[in-house]
Amino acid sequence: MSRRKQGWYEKTYEIFIIGEQLRFQMHDQGQVRDRRYHLRKYRKCLIGRDAVDWLVKLYHVTSREEAVAAMKILQKYGILHHVADDHDFKDAHLFYRFTRDDDTFKVNRELSAFYRGVELYRKLKNEAGNVMREFYHKGSLYSEAFYGCDVLDFVCMTGADRSEALKDFRDLLERDILKHVTDDYHFTDDRLIYEFSLDFNKPCILLDVLDLTSRKSSDMETASGIVEMEEMAPNNKDPRTSPVHIKSAKKAGPIPRDSIDSAASCASVSSGSVTSRNDSGLGSVSSHTLEPRSVLIRPATVQELEDPSAPYIKRSILIQRDDMGFGFVLRGDSPCHVQTVDPLGPAAAAGLRVRQFLTHVEGQEVLRQDHRQVGRLLASRDHVSLTVLMDRRDANRCDL
Repeated sequence: MSRRKQGWYEKTYEIFIIGEQLRFQMHDQGQVRDRRYHLRKYRKCLIGRDAVDWLVKLYHVTSREEAVAAMKILQKYGILHHVADDHDFKDAHLFYRFTRDDDTFKVNRELSAFYRGVELYRKLKNEAGNVMREFYHKGSLYSEAFYGCDVLDFVCMTGADRSEALKDFRDLLERDILKHVTDDYHFTDDRLIYEFSLDFNKPCILLDVLDLTSRKSSDMETASGIVEMEEMAPNNKDPRTSPVHIKSAKKAGPIPRDSIDSAASCASVSSGSVTSRNDSGLGSVSSHTLEPRSVLIRPATVQELEDPSAPYIKRSILIQRDDMGFGFVLRGDSPCHVQTVDPLGPAAAAGLRVRQFLTHVEGQEVLRQDHRQVGRLLASRDHVSLTVLMDRRDANRCDL
């Protein structure tokens, strides 16, 4: 398979993974259920407006416009559709359904192959005993790998024809869902070791879809890593929602949660141009002042935060980076504040919340620094001790 084709599959399957995780979460939290309209019953549906409310509330996105743009992308990739296929996704009282829930995904070959991979992974994980296990091969450890002959034995136990199963596995390998651990062999009915090319379990949020589909990268060397300029939302009329992310130089490859990784995305605008979309397509906006909309109820000055009588509560928070970063975004200039927190990331687990102001990083005062400077302090660390200030009203709402 060509590298170009492999890269296309990689991006597409990442979007499929986000869509499948979103489907599971919306089922789990009651957003998808049977509904009635004009005496007709529609099975396993979600309502566009209610879905947007839910996505914003759970920090999957930062605005309703981003939610609509991202859901339209899922619809474009065949993950979601209007129940009568009459509408694009809208922030309105319209019914939509995941194609996985009505088997209409089967008309999309890539999506069909992806779900075959998902189903195979779940069966190997839950039903196949020791077929998928740890292997050491040429000095490397593969935690979820399997012999080709063993996985064929398992599939054929359910009544599948072995030659047809072999063809299916070869198709999954050609579509970059499976691979030989060293990429040296095609899929064979032999004791060769294979694994899944996709990480079905990596935590994602819907905002990642916008990063994957609209990334226009320009790498610049910095003291702490690389500045990567990314277009956030296709068809977003407000160019202020296009941030610039800082990725740590020691992290190789794409970072799944880079859209909400403070060490990987602390700056919102850097010198140079930020690419954004408008109604006529892609346009380029060159500015040093474009910023995304702030989550702050009202701004605060350094002097106000330093006033001991001000209505703020001080907290100390220790955050341990995971494989995808710290899990939050900073914005603002002197003082900077927490703009976004990944609900599944280490920052949220440690108690960090949106609208908190950073006063110290590892004991160093940062009240008079902007988010770019603070980002550089965070980028090279595996764990960080923060001191933050939070409005008493926010603290009471969060039961801190």
